[in-house]
Amino acid sequence: MAGSVMIKGTKNGITLVLDENEEYDVLKEKVEKKFSESSKFLGNAKTALAFEGKKLTDEQKDELLKVITDNTDLDIVCIMDNSAEANAKFAQAVNEKMFEQLAGNAKIHKGNLRSGQSIETDAGIVVLGDVNPGASLISKGNIIVLGTLRGTAWAGVGGNKNCFVICSDMMPVQLRIGDIIARSPDHQGAAVGKETKIAYLDNDQICISPLTKDIINSLSL
Repeated sequence: MAGSVMIKGTKNGITLVLDENEEYDVLKEKVEKKFSESSKFLGNAKTALAFEGKKLTDEQKDELLKVITDNTDLDIVCIMDNSAEANAKFAQAVNEKMFEQLAGNAKIHKGNLRSGQSIETDAGIVVLGDVNPGASLISKGNIIVLGTLRGTAWAGVGGNKNCFVICSDMMPVQLRIGDIIARSPDHQGAAVGKETKIAYLDNDQICISPLTKDIINSLSL
């Protein structure tokens, strides 16, 4: 390989490629130097870490993880293998970490909300279930629905434009962030298929997109 230590950025995190013919102690020193030099470029993102090339013991992986965290501001959510199953686990791990952070200052409702039911709070809202048509969520903070949102959600009541709405399946009758209201027909089509999505404001317009690592890193939790 061109270098015995390489950092590859992927859609799922960072892959550290190590020359399988290089001695571990030598690689460890080079990893420290590589990440120290790349610290500003890597920033303070939440990410997963995968290893490629040289076979490592669990102890060696832990040692390299400590080297990376000691020399950067990265928040390593988990160590993964490069596989389809690992990719799915990475997304789950990052989402769970984010949900835990938000739930620390949120009202949690377990179960589905039926038509006519409403939750209104000054804190954030986490719903562990579906929000059916005719039900509503009203929050001065963020809203997370670990289920299907078919009712109404209003985050950032009072004009907070930095709030967001996250749903496992986003199909709202009406979506509102701050003082901005989404037009349902524009977003119903975009939300087809069960995929975790986030709604947020961009230039005073509500945008709905898949919840990705880059978006997670930009959120203020």
